[in-house]
Amino acid sequence: MFCRKIGSLDLKLEVVPVESLLLHEKTFPRIVERLILEFKNWANLQNPIIVDEKNVVLDGNHRAFVFKKLKFKYIPVCKTDYFHENVKLRYWFRLLQRIDSVDLLRRIVEDMNGTVQEVRDSETLKKILQNNHLSCGIQRGSVYAVIRFSEDVVNDAVSAYNVLERLQDTLMQKGITVKYISDHRVHEPRFCSELEYGEMVIWTPHITKEMVIDAAKSGKVFAPRTTRHLIPPRPLNVNVPTGWFKEDISLEEINMRFSKFLEGKHLRRFGPGQLIDGRYYGEEVCIFFDRTE
Repeated sequence: MFCRKIGSLDLKLEVVPVESLLLHEKTFPRIVERLILEFKNWANLQNPIIVDEKNVVLDGNHRAFVFKKLKFKYIPVCKTDYFHENVKLRYWFRLLQRIDSVDLLRRIVEDMNGTVQEVRDSETLKKILQNNHLSCGIQRGSVYAVIRFSEDVVNDAVSAYNVLERLQDTLMQKGITVKYISDHRVHEPRFCSELEYGEMVIWTPHITKEMVIDAAKSGKVFAPRTTRHLIPPRPLNVNVPTGWFKEDISLEEINMRFSKFLEGKHLRRFGPGQLIDGRYYGEEVCIFFDRTE
């Protein structure tokens, strides 16, 4: 194991058996297909996946799925204390485009045995979702509403997101575009005024860390783009040869090789707010560099 103390958290990287991983989200077929081509042709794995102490995958479900599909024996992971206060669970909201009014959404929800009820403002909606983890919300400009479903439709966190996925599919069949946006963007002061005509936001259910772990351990998986995780310190740029992880060697041997490989690199810390390879990181990151860089 490679371990470094970073602030109040440990940066722990190691290699684990692929079959030990517990995924908590479904995958997008198009991303899986792209990654299959990449891992068949690329020499290195750029970033480790993020897991908790029991190997529940918190970030990197697609990479984990593809490693399983390609029958890799091992995979590099960063293990984190999921319930540490600095590890944050966030959400992906849905931005609807080309939807003229709430009426279409209301009709679809009611057909699914749900209700739509307008609330006073964003803070009211936020509190409702924090207190009822199985509900979701609507934002259209400065108008907000809460969506609730009956218990025979939604009875746990996974079913709440399954219903949301069905709702999205129905909307797309009617010509509505659905995009995924981070919840922190929606809560920015200017976001409301920047919504264009025909745009609406679905606030997704505010599930808890316990719900994520319980679902993964029970073999259930959430819809794609359910969770976002801020996991400091997030390791990037390990660039470890993927060929290692198909070799018929012991777990102890591959971990010794992996640790020695990382010890030969420089490690630099960067604060939150970095834009790296087109992705924004809201947490502190630790980037590995070759000694010659």
